[in-house]
Amino acid sequence: MLLSSSLHGQIIYASATDDNGQNYIYKIDLSTCAFCAITPSSPNIGGDDLVILPNGTHLDIIGNITNGLRRLLPPPSTQVIWQSNNPQSYLTGQLAPNGLVYLAGVNGLGTFDPATNTVTYIGNWPNIFNSVAELFYVNGVLYGMALDLPMGNPVLVQIDVNNPSQSTIIGSFFSTTGAEGGVWNGVNGVFYTEQNTTGLYFHDPATGSSSLICDTPPGISFYGLSFPPPGLPEYPCLVTCTTNAGALPQAGPFNTCTNSTLAFPAATGAVLDNNDILRYILFSNPNDTAGSIVATSATPSFNFAAPLQTNVTYYIAAMAGNNQNGNVNLNDPCLDFSNALQVVWKPLPSVTFSTANTNVCPGACKTINANFTGTPPFTLSYNSPAGSNTQVFSGNSGSFDVCPPANSVGNFVVQATALADAFCACP
Repeated sequence: MLLSSSLHGQIIYASATDDNGQNYIYKIDLSTCAFCAITPSSPNIGGDDLVILPNGTHLDIIGNITNGLRRLLPPPSTQVIWQSNNPQSYLTGQLAPNGLVYLAGVNGLGTFDPATNTVTYIGNWPNIFNSVAELFYVNGVLYGMALDLPMGNPVLVQIDVNNPSQSTIIGSFFSTTGAEGGVWNGVNGVFYTEQNTTGLYFHDPATGSSSLICDTPPGISFYGLSFPPPGLPEYPCLVTCTTNAGALPQAGPFNTCTNSTLAFPAATGAVLDNNDILRYILFSNPNDTAGSIVATSATPSFNFAAPLQTNVTYYIAAMAGNNQNGNVNLNDPCLDFSNALQVVWKPLPSVTFSTANTNVCPGACKTINANFTGTPPFTLSYNSPAGSNTQVFSGNSGSFDVCPPANSVGNFVVQATALADAFCACP
C-alpha cells in the first residue's frame, strides 16, 4: 500500500479565510468534526500553507502573496517573530523527522531550519512536472501534489529530498479540482481540502476513493492543514464572547450613611445570552474586581453591613456572566464587568457633653462643652431647662451656655435631640 501510517492524533489545524477576507487558524476535531478558531483574525495568517513547529510557534508559508515565510508566536498570538522574502516561490511545507521543514513550490525544493531561521534551496524539479502545492510524509518518504507537463494535470509525486530533479510521478492525484488545503498522512490515507468546496476529505489510495468526512463552517475556506507535532499540548479554542455588563451612568462618588440605603442608577446597554444573568457588586480592589467582591445584589442598591468599614473607599459595578444557582459564575470565560463608581460609607455623627463644674448657682448660666465625631460642620439640636435650641458648630468641638430660670433648684439635664454633620443625620 502506498500510504500507510497511523493517524497522528484526532486534532488537525488549518489556516482559514472567511467570506469577509479575514484570516484565522482553526482547530478541527476529526472524531466529532467540531471546529473552532484558536486565533483572532489577523493579516499575518493566510497564504498557502501552515506548519506547526515542535516548540509551538507556527510557520506561515505565503508564496502566493510575497514569496516569503512568516514565523509567528504560538496561538492565540498572531505576532510575527521572524519574516523573510525568498527568491523561490514556496507554496507548501512539511515538518521532517530531522527537525527541518521541507519547502516546495513552483521551481523546486528547499528547507527551513527553525533553529536558525534560515532557508536553503536544494534544487529544481525535473522537467516532467512543476508547482508542487502540497507535501506529506508517509513512512519516511516525502510525497507531494504537482502538475504534470505539458498538460498541467494533478499528479502524485515521490520526492527525492537529496536531488529533487530525480523525483518521479507515481500516479494521478486523487483531487478532482486540485487540493487547496493541504494533504497529510492519516490512517492508510491522506486528509485534504479542495478548491471551491466546503469540506474536509479523506483519500484511501488502496481503493482510489475519496470521501467527505467533515463539513467546514459556513463561510470558511481552509488552506494549509497541519497536524501538531508529538507532545505539543492542544491549543484551546478562542472564546468569542457577546456577554456585556453594560455601563453604569456616571454618578458619585457616593458618600452614604450607614443607616441609609445606597441606591444608584441601573446599568444600561447590557447584552446577555441565554445562560447569563446581571448582578451588581460592591468590591474593594479595582485591580482585582472578581477577587475582592464584598457584596452582591440583584438590584442597584446596597446597605451597610459587616464586613464593610466606614471611611473606606469601595466600588460598585454591574457584572454579567453565566447563571450559577442565581449567582454569576465567576469562572465564566465571558465574565464581564461594567465601569465602576466609588462609594464611601460614612458613620453617623455623635456628640458628648461636659462641663468643668457641675454646680450652678440660682440665676447663673453654665457653659456646656460639646465634642463631636463626624465631619464638620455639625448642626446640633438640644433641650435644656432654658428650652429647645439649634446651633451650628464649625469644628469637632464647641460650647454653648445654658441659663436655667432663676427659681430653678436641683439637677438640670441637657439632652441632644438631633444631630447632623456634613454627610449624615441622627434623628
